[in-house]
Amino acid sequence: MKMTEYETFMVYELDDSGERVKVDIAEEQLQENLHPEQVLVIIREDLRRIFIWKGPKSPVRKRFISSRVAQTLQEELMKDSRYHRCKIVSVDAGDEPSEFLNAFRLESMEVTERLADMRYVRNIERERMEQATITDVAPKVSKPQPEEEYYSPALQDTSNEVVISSYATSVPKLTRVSKPTGISEQQQKTIKEKILKTEISDGYKRLNLILGHTLYAAVSKTAKVFGKEVEETEWEPVKNVPKDMVKLENHMLRVYFNEEKGIVEAVEVLEKAGEQKSTPKKTASTTKEESTKEKIDFNSMTVKDLKLYAEEKKIELPTSARKAEIIEILEKSKENNSSGKRQLPKINSSDD
Repeated sequence: MKMTEYETFMVYELDDSGERVKVDIAEEQLQENLHPEQVLVIIREDLRRIFIWKGPKSPVRKRFISSRVAQTLQEELMKDSRYHRCKIVSVDAGDEPSEFLNAFRLESMEVTERLADMRYVRNIERERMEQATITDVAPKVSKPQPEEEYYSPALQDTSNEVVISSYATSVPKLTRVSKPTGISEQQQKTIKEKILKTEISDGYKRLNLILGHTLYAAVSKTAKVFGKEVEETEWEPVKNVPKDMVKLENHMLRVYFNEEKGIVEAVEVLEKAGEQKSTPKKTASTTKEESTKEKIDFNSMTVKDLKLYAEEKKIELPTSARKAEIIEILEKSKENNSSGKRQLPKINSSDD
């Protein structure tokens, strides 16, 4: 084996005659090349490992010859000063050792059909046989020396990033997914921006967003810009969500789909707006009847609308008053106006 450049990842497949054939694939393409009828010899020089991957329906001849091919590759690598001695590890599909799964971010594949061949011994069975042999052999027979171990942090990887399966005919390419279900922060930000740009139906206002497993609500924040208060609305995750189930009435749900992936990206919850979402400007001709009937939800109004309302009602507000303080002042003023009756001037009687 002549190598012109240093390679850390090499894959060889065995043809029907048992000869090895180098496969020109990238590490990310390994999954789609793990076919049940195939036997592959996979070199990871950076991990000091030569893996023999055996499909569940691979011919006995290929499985038998694979050990000899792996040993030959091991010797050829050692002759090159750039390479180290690699340990040979047997990998049976469905019974993969953890170091193989960790090395390629794979999960153990589910095997539902195997080749009907009693001569085929899986890893777990081989370990039992070797243990029984060590116990029963005569004292004169020395225990074979274990192969030299090489430590590699990658073999101890505990990352949550894994490939769906070590073999999947329906997966066109290597796809990494995160074990905890949900979407990344960057994806949430992108989807959120798309939703907030969408116009809201008349008579409704945006109440909540549901992205993945996260519930979002609008949070109003006031900042001072050149001495003036500017209100901004940010959509932040709700930390304390309601318990069990919440029943929504008089609400509209808008569902956002990702057509390419065939999944639901987000759900938007719209709430029917009140009779007065914000307080419009009124003229001085506002009648007493209108003022007694008006029902205003101050909490749904912005700081700007609240100040405008106070100005129209000639209610004085402290300059540095926050939204909660403004609402409290307006509520008290409203209660005084509704409960307090105007006293008519006293008319003197003839008896006085």
